[in-house]
Amino acid sequence: MKLNRPRGTRDFTPAETEKRRHIENRMRLTAEKWGYGEVKTPTFEHTELFTIKSGEAIVDELYTFKDKGGRDIALRPELTAPVLRMYVNEMSVSPKPIRLYYFENCFRYERPQKGRFREFWQFGIELIGSDRAEAEAEAIALAAAMVSNIGIEANLRIGHLGVVRGLIQDLDALVQAEAMRLMDKKDIDGLRMLLSDQPDLRERLPALLDADIEEARSITD
Repeated sequence: MKLNRPRGTRDFTPAETEKRRHIENRMRLTAEKWGYGEVKTPTFEHTELFTIKSGEAIVDELYTFKDKGGRDIALRPELTAPVLRMYVNEMSVSPKPIRLYYFENCFRYERPQKGRFREFWQFGIELIGSDRAEAEAEAIALAAAMVSNIGIEANLRIGHLGVVRGLIQDLDALVQAEAMRLMDKKDIDGLRMLLSDQPDLRERLPALLDADIEEARSITD
């Protein structure tokens, strides 16, 4: 009997793995030159860690199970929440700011499509302990340097969750959580359906997904 890999996952041949490793090493080297240290967190966490951050709506996208002690456990769907949990548990008294980076696999149960898989790898940085504008500028500059160092020609897209949260702050909490999820997936049709009784937001939120800075200003004014 032939067994195929689970839907939404990938195999990597030696040649493909070598290419991936080359890119990974360049990304790690760039982050470390900028003073960031690599961290690792468990592949699974308590489900509550992710529902606290993203709301109950995310449960449908999680790979969840109960362990032998009856605790609700989830495979990590992203890495910001686990890294911040680790910071609170292990590093909260360390001198600030703290510069961390990570490169790990994550899992989301969603419909596989071009560029989206149920198992995927996420690289990210966290600059903790600074609320200055320079910290955000550093993160953007590091992203630009990293893309350049791996030899990719690209345009950077800069988003700010605060803008979206400000626009939807008067909506029901569950609707807010679902809107954020759909924005993350760039699901324009889903957004318009969700906001069918909010004609103003129904047009403004989807428009933000592809707006440049000047367009974003006009949308949010």
